[in-house]
Amino acid sequence: MAFCSLRSLILANNFLPVNMGVSSTRKVMSKHIWDITLQDLSEHAIWQFPMWKDDSYEETIVIPATKDDVLNPNSQLLVKAKFIDASGSDFVGYINYGLTEIEYSQPCMFVKGEAINFWFGISKPREADLTKLNFPVVATSVPIYGLVVQSVTIKGYGYIEKGSSSRVMYC
Repeated sequence: MAFCSLRSLILANNFLPVNMGVSSTRKVMSKHIWDITLQDLSEHAIWQFPMWKDDSYEETIVIPATKDDVLNPNSQLLVKAKFIDASGSDFVGYINYGLTEIEYSQPCMFVKGEAINFWFGISKPREADLTKLNFPVVATSVPIYGLVVQSVTIKGYGYIEKGSSSRVMYC
C-alpha cells in the first residue's frame, strides 16, 4: 500500500511518527490520585501530577512519569515506597517525593488491598474510623531513575491542630 502523504500514513495506521514536530495523539493513562492501586504501582513505580507542564489537567490527576519527567526539577512526583511498621511488617504504597514531613510527603500505603492515608489536613480524623497500625511506620522510596532514596517516618495519623495554622498533631 502506498501512502501519498504523512496525513494518509497517520490516518491509515492511527499513529503519529515520533520526533516529526507533530504532537502525539497517543492516549496517556490518567487517573485521580485516590484511584491509584497496587497494580498501578507494580506497572509504574513513579507517577506525576501533569499540571506542571499542562495546566489543562485537574490538580488531582496523575499519570505515569517518564525518566525525563522524573529528572525535571519542576515535576511533582509520587514514588512507590516500601513501608515497615514498628513490628517489622512490610507494606507497599507511595509518597510525594520531596520534603519528608508528613504534611508534604502525604504517604499512602496499602493494607489488605485498602489504601491507608496518613494526612488529614485541617480535619482531625475520628480515631474509631482509623485502621489500627503499629507506629512508627517508616516509608522508603524505591531507587529508580537516579532519584535519591527518601525516607519518611510516620508517627501516626497527622492533621493540623484546630486554631493553629501549622502545628501538626498525631493520633
